[in-house]
Amino acid sequence: MERKRKNRKHSIQEKKTAVELYKKGYGSTSIGKRLKVEEGQIRRWLRSYQKLGLIGLEKQSHSSLGSEIKCQIVKEVFEKCLSLESVALKYNVSASAVYSWTQKVKSHGYEVLTTTKQGRPPKAMGRPKKKTQETELEKLQEEVRYLKAENAYLKKLRALVQERIARESGKQSEPSKD
Repeated sequence: MERKRKNRKHSIQEKKTAVELYKKGYGSTSIGKRLKVEEGQIRRWLRSYQKLGLIGLEKQSHSSLGSEIKCQIVKEVFEKCLSLESVALKYNVSASAVYSWTQKVKSHGYEVLTTTKQGRPPKAMGRPKKKTQETELEKLQEEVRYLKAENAYLKKLRALVQERIARESGKQSEPSKD
């Protein structure tokens, strides 16, 4: 017996085939076996089709919902004790998104839905880029800072080299204090 594949993308044609088989009288179990798709997935497609028609079978858009709508969706789950799937169908969003929002609200309150930012936070990489043109004075001040740092580095390096020479020649001198 062939195993059903998990986490695969299903074509719109595959979903339409499932709906047509259902209309012919097949049950979700036999449709699932025939198409090698989980029975629960078949039932979700059928509910979506019954509620929204062919549009319900198409891939859901990833457009960002407003925080008010997200709060309203979560309130329906909590206050009206509706299932995640029924609310997801009603608003045409994924059940996993509704689950994620409800978990966030449980742990952090409704404010978390209004303050969440999309995407990965930017990394602070290297020196920040200067946004304005530097004046001649600022350029000179930066050069002086660089030369002072370079001078301090060279002094320390010279002291370390002298210390190593003294150590190798057998004469122990005081360690550098710079």
